[in-house]
Formats: sequence, C-alpha cells, structure tokens
Amino acid sequence: MKITRDNNNNVSYTLETNDIYAQQIIDYWTPEKKAKAIPIMPCIEDEIEQPNITTTDPEIADLKQMPFSAGGKLFFSGDGKNYIASANIMERSNLLVTAAHCVQNKDTGMIYDNFLFERCYDDGKSSEKLTFKTVALKEYWHSEKTWKWDYAMVVLNSNSTIESPLKYSTENIENKTITAFGYPANYYGGKQMVFVKGDAARRSDYTWLINGCKMRGGSSGGAWVLEDNKTIVGVNSYGPVSEEYAYEGSPIFDENFESLYNYVLTLM
Repeated sequence: MKITRDNNNNVSYTLETNDIYAQQIIDYWTPEKKAKAIPIMPCIEDEIEQPNITTTDPEIADLKQMPFSAGGKLFFSGDGKNYIASANIMERSNLLVTAAHCVQNKDTGMIYDNFLFERCYDDGKSSEKLTFKTVALKEYWHSEKTWKWDYAMVVLNSNSTIESPLKYSTENIENKTITAFGYPANYYGGKQMVFVKGDAARRSDYTWLINGCKMRGGSSGGAWVLEDNKTIVGVNSYGPVSEEYAYEGSPIFDENFESLYNYVLTLM
C-alpha cells in the first residue's frame, strides 16, 4: 500500500490496482458473504434532546431518479469481519464520497480492505460493480477522532456509467430541507435504498444534524442532498445509541472538504 500526504493534512492510501486484483475483490463478495455482512455502527453516547419531533419511517428510493441513482451500497472488510455501508458518485465518474469510518478505523488507523461499491444496489442486483484504487481522507480523522472529519473520497479503478454525478457544495445548509439516503440495516435488511427528509440544524461540535431520522447502521456514507436533487452537502456519519432517539449527523462540508477534493484530483 502506497501512502502519500500533502501540507493540508490530506492523506491517501493506494491499494492494489491491477485487473486481477479487482476481479479477486468482485469474486470475494459472494452472495453468502454479502448476506452475512454487518452494518458499520457509528453511534455516539450523548443523546440529543428532540422536543416536538415526529419521526417517520424512511421511504424506498426510486433508483432510476437522481439523486438516488448516484448512490450505492458499499461492502468492505476489517477486523476479521465483513461490513456494509453506503457511498455516492460525486463530481466525476470515477470518484466516490463516503464516511471516513467506512474506510478507516479511527481508533487504530487501520485501512479497511475488500472494498466493493455496487451502484443502485437493489436486493442483490445492481447497475454496476466498482472497486477501489485509492482512498483519501483527513489525517485529523485518526488523530482527533471527532465526527467533524468523518468524510472520505475514493478514486475508483474504472469509471461509472452514470451520466451526471452529484455536485458538492460547501454552502451553509442550516434550516434547509435535506434528503438523506442510504442502506440502513434496520429497514428492509439493508437490501434496498431508503431516504428521509428533514431540516438541517447545526451542532456545537461542527456537525449538522437531522432530527427525527430513524436510519441506523448501514446508512453510513449515504448522501445528504439539497432539494435540487443534484447537490451533495453532507454524508450520514453518526446516530444515537438508544433506540428511544432518532437523529442522523453529518460533518460540515467546508474549505477542508474542498481541500481534500483538490488533493484527490492530483491523484487521478
């Protein structure tokens, strides 16, 4: 694995990139392994008060429509286990954005492996299967271990067939209506993409929050998009420990996120 860094605390890890390796990853993920893979669980201990919040169950997404057609299910391995999460095609046909905790263990610094992205995954079927070439994230994710750094970008080994990837924005989304989506295991066993809508609120830890969101593990890395259905402004990052609460958090996309994007462009 090749590791590179720049002066803006961006770091990248380049994996094996030949065609044989890519096929080995695809072959590794048998239907049995996919079925037994467990959702990555990014929970936080401090429960958030939710006055006058009415929670609603997520709805099944129409994978033929944006923004959902840019999303997909993520499979990966680490710590002797197989995991599931979510990710999205962003800006370029060979670039993914997801949560940092879906590519690196923030406590140990270990980079996960056996990454496979299946766009528009739907109960065992998908539009395409794509493997990872390079993962990039902020070094702060491992050093500071805070949710504000919980985003990562991925250069794929091949281009997606999607015609229009999501565009990103670093604008202020406070009080704006957001659509959040992904593959939470607590709905349809994580076999279908679902979405919720809610207004974004800003937390003191420099993250966004959607109160009332009931998606749990497996939705990690799924996109937060604006009402234009084309612009990504966050990713599913953390949620509550207790089943009595319902919310989803996202890191704030800002100049640090943009710095990571510009760094990734140099890796292509």
